[in-house]
Amino acid sequence: MAGSHEHRPRRRKVAPQAAVGTNISSLPDDIVLQIFLWLPSLAALARAACACRAWRRAVASSPDFRCRFRVLHRPPLLGLFFDTAARCQYPCVPAFVPIRPRDSDLAAAVRGGDFFLTSLHDRSGDDVILDCHGGYILLTDKGDEGVEKFAVLNPLMRRCRHVFGMSLDDAFGHLHPYLFKARLACSEKDATSFRVVLLANEDDCICASVFSSETGKWSVSPWVNIPQSSDGDDFRSNLVWLEDESRMQANGFLYWVYFYGQRHLVSLNTATMKFSFAEMPLCLGRHCTYDAGETKDGETCIVFSDRFNIGVLMQTRDDDGVERWVLNRVMNLVQTSLVPDRTKLFVFAVRDGYAYLSTSAKSKDPRVPCWFMSLCLETMRLEKLFRRTFDCDAHPYIMAWPPCLTEYKPQCCKGVDVIIMTAV
Repeated sequence: MAGSHEHRPRRRKVAPQAAVGTNISSLPDDIVLQIFLWLPSLAALARAACACRAWRRAVASSPDFRCRFRVLHRPPLLGLFFDTAARCQYPCVPAFVPIRPRDSDLAAAVRGGDFFLTSLHDRSGDDVILDCHGGYILLTDKGDEGVEKFAVLNPLMRRCRHVFGMSLDDAFGHLHPYLFKARLACSEKDATSFRVVLLANEDDCICASVFSSETGKWSVSPWVNIPQSSDGDDFRSNLVWLEDESRMQANGFLYWVYFYGQRHLVSLNTATMKFSFAEMPLCLGRHCTYDAGETKDGETCIVFSDRFNIGVLMQTRDDDGVERWVLNRVMNLVQTSLVPDRTKLFVFAVRDGYAYLSTSAKSKDPRVPCWFMSLCLETMRLEKLFRRTFDCDAHPYIMAWPPCLTEYKPQCCKGVDVIIMTAV
């Protein structure tokens, strides 16, 4: 029939179903951590992990992930601190020079941190850096007579962690021994824990006074006799301490150098607080500059500069447990294009598989600029960092594992979150 159509049932419109998939917030922790292993640096990890509580909890609750990340990524160098108090006529704080990396994550860490040390502005006097390890800086100023005042801070946390003093009378009683510059010993397992160690020398004995961040108190170890020289000469007329400007430490050991017939090394195990003594190789002569540290694989080494050569000494132990230092390799600087002809290099720090060097000594005219360089101990490749005046002591600041990524506490380390997120 014209105009007639077969009746067809009308189809109901079915609302399209949402595609079933997986978004990034629903990924399990093990997948998130596996992705984080591909991040280029610790600074990048800190920014990513602090993006949300779930990711920060995943990183902070996995010690195994921290170990794997450290194996794949060496801690990044953010810049150098320079002591300027010796050059100024007014109260001041150390100056910081960033390495100006092209990596935006490292640049963000520097921009977000308190590298002007504003938390020290309420202190009187000149703050001088004594040591720089584990992301912390140990400073001292001229306190009252008989009391040395210290401050420990982490620039990335935007606050001064501890301010404390040390009285000779309280620590050593009636004795007033010769004290060496304080050292900073940090814990790899607990990023919030540190100790400050003072070596004391009285006649032919030494001991260590230690401040613990956990107890907030000083403790003094027993006095130990320094072994006499094998040549039988009188001890007091031959022992000479060589003031250690390089603040040598490696793998939980602190080192000091003294001359007794030849150079010797006294080491303090910060885990057991026991001293040991060893002779240093004859290649470390009077004109050498050197520092102790770790290779990329975590082995203890000493890097030295002897005029136009850079050498590496490795620590070994005999079957009887005697500690020795063996020459591993030497590089001639004359064949290096980065170093001008007949230019000497001076070693001032060794950290995490890299040695840090300068083209002039600290005693040189501070108005004359010099180059600062890094030397990879694995490839023995030199790289220029920047050029500036030396001022005084130089301290490499290497980004340590953030405390907020070692133990998950929503209320802690908020300063690190602000740094990471606002510096994007």
